[in-house]
Amino acid sequence: MNPGLPARVRGQDSIVIDASAEVVWPLIADSRALMKWGPPVQYVEVIDEPEGVGTRRRVHARFGKLSGQFVERRLVHDEHRRRAFQIEEETFGLFRFLERIGSIMELEPAGPGQTRLVWSFFHQPRGILGRIMHRPIILRQQRGNRRRALASLKAYAEHSTVRPEP
Repeated sequence: MNPGLPARVRGQDSIVIDASAEVVWPLIADSRALMKWGPPVQYVEVIDEPEGVGTRRRVHARFGKLSGQFVERRLVHDEHRRRAFQIEEETFGLFRFLERIGSIMELEPAGPGQTRLVWSFFHQPRGILGRIMHRPIILRQQRGNRRRALASLKAYAEHSTVRPEP
């Protein structure tokens, strides 16, 4: 388990962005910026301000025809380096199959004017259905969501290309 995370990392992808960490960091540290590049995000409410360890946000999202929301608590906030959230409440029904769900984003230098963003998802399968669905369905869906979001973040950071409406 990664220190500071409540569950084991279950999936990870990375992307090199042709922008400095000073450009990329505000896009992942400021919850309101998520609306500019996060593919499923419709709206973000910052519940506690200023944002930092222990603060919460409510993310309204749409996955296909399913709309709902997550309340996430910030677990980690290492300035210009990494941030992590854990879902505390959700309306999508994920808690039927998973628990201790969240993600961590980490920035690494990748060369002059480039930043590698590593995005990891963590969770614990819950119950027999969670264990059965884990590898063939849940991990595959998470990876697709992560890769779409990374590509969208890269496009926004490099070209200010706002993601299409969810």
